[in-house]
Amino acid sequence: MSDSIITKKAIAVSLKDLMKKKSLAKITVSDIVKNCNLNRQTFYYHFKDKYDLLHWIISNEVARALSRSTGEKDWGAAMLEALNTIKREKAFYIGSLSVDCQSVFFDDLFDVVREMLLRNVDQLSESAFNGRSLAPADRQFIAEFYAYGLVGMIIQWVKGGMKEPPEEIVERLTWFVDDSKFASSARYLKDRTKGD
Repeated sequence: MSDSIITKKAIAVSLKDLMKKKSLAKITVSDIVKNCNLNRQTFYYHFKDKYDLLHWIISNEVARALSRSTGEKDWGAAMLEALNTIKREKAFYIGSLSVDCQSVFFDDLFDVVREMLLRNVDQLSESAFNGRSLAPADRQFIAEFYAYGLVGMIIQWVKGGMKEPPEEIVERLTWFVDDSKFASSARYLKDRTKGD
């Protein structure tokens, strides 16, 4: 592991530790570096500000887990890994949904979930509809629709204190997404090919 990654991880651990005690809004860069015995220059060498650090943590923990999905067969396993990561770092992720940083959490999660679902929709249309594919705009629409739903449910789960086990959340999401995604794709292809 490079020195840069080690330093970034130390800064990330410091922020997580501080967020167990107070909100991100009340944490300064000085607090973060003091907590991990680094200086401000080191922080600013790696991150623009505390929101950039927040983005880096979410990208390297949750988004990385979700980006491992290769399509419709394993998206549930990737989602389970991401939710387990969120649950392990409960105080941090609940804190990351505060008013001043909720958009960072949402945007990072939305982007990676949309990409995961695009791969999923591509594989579904190839395997279930004899290689006929959806138009790019329709693929994007379907992936974004489900991404908003998935990310919204994850945010509600986090805000609710993560009472349900991650396995239960993934099971519910899988039923909903797999069944309805197949039906909506099939209907789209049926409607689009009536005149062919």
